[in-house]
Amino acid sequence: MTRRIFLWIKIFVAAALLGLMLQFVKPADLWQALRSARFELVAVGALLMPVNIWLQEYKWRYLVRLVRPAATASETTGSLLGGFAFGIITPGRLGEYGRALFINDTPPMKLVGLTVIDKFYNLGCTVAFGLPALVTLPFTMKLLPVRFFVPLLVLVGLINLFLLFLALDTRPVKSLIYALQLMLPKGNQIAQLVGGLERFGGREARVTLLLTLAHYAVYLAQYYFIINGFCRLGLAVSARGAAAVLFTKSALPISIGDLGLDQLVSVQFFGQFGALPGAAFDASLLLFAFNVLLPSLAGVAFMGRLQIGKKS
Repeated sequence: MTRRIFLWIKIFVAAALLGLMLQFVKPADLWQALRSARFELVAVGALLMPVNIWLQEYKWRYLVRLVRPAATASETTGSLLGGFAFGIITPGRLGEYGRALFINDTPPMKLVGLTVIDKFYNLGCTVAFGLPALVTLPFTMKLLPVRFFVPLLVLVGLINLFLLFLALDTRPVKSLIYALQLMLPKGNQIAQLVGGLERFGGREARVTLLLTLAHYAVYLAQYYFIINGFCRLGLAVSARGAAAVLFTKSALPISIGDLGLDQLVSVQFFGQFGALPGAAFDASLLLFAFNVLLPSLAGVAFMGRLQIGKKS
């Protein structure tokens, strides 16, 4: 019952945010943006969606095979998309940890540990690129006193260096989990979680980081092509805006699939670079459809593979 109530709250928040958008974007603006759109660029962004999903699946398969070498591409694809289906209705997409329920013959906690790794690299990349993008947006630079701007950039640089250190050196995270294993009462479950990290060393960290960066670059490319289908923005400007949008909606997971929030911040951020509200809204909505809604709907088809009856 609590989960159902929370789902309805998220749906209400998404609807309220979309309603708020009507204060900034009129239906006529959306229609005008569609009428003048360059759909060949939108099509390029849409064609990058399978590349986006493939990179995520390839990285997940690489991680799963650390604990289950026999895992097939079909199995990990079903696991990834099934996680999308769970994630779209949970705060911060926590439901994606349900990927563990789609993999056979593997302790669930080991797979949860691997999902933690996957999510950490995704979040780290989002912060590393999104935080400096947000700080250097035109309206942020106007709000910040000049004397604070350089120290803030230095702080952002230090945060990024720390994230890079954690991404390349797995020892601190492993040490923390080992300590938790000794401190927490359910040490056997933590031991299974550690089992998912035993074979994750320096080489695996570098491969995971490269795959995460490739996935992030494809996301930025999607945003570039799709928003340029509705207005003309340079590559650097588009990348800054997209990185800031992704960071903001990751920090505020308050609606279903970030619907409403994504469109609101897109209109605000890209408006700083001269994009019309209708153009930013349409581009953001299409990205939601390509990268969140369609993969989540595809994940429903894999629900028959759930291993709930075989796993505690």
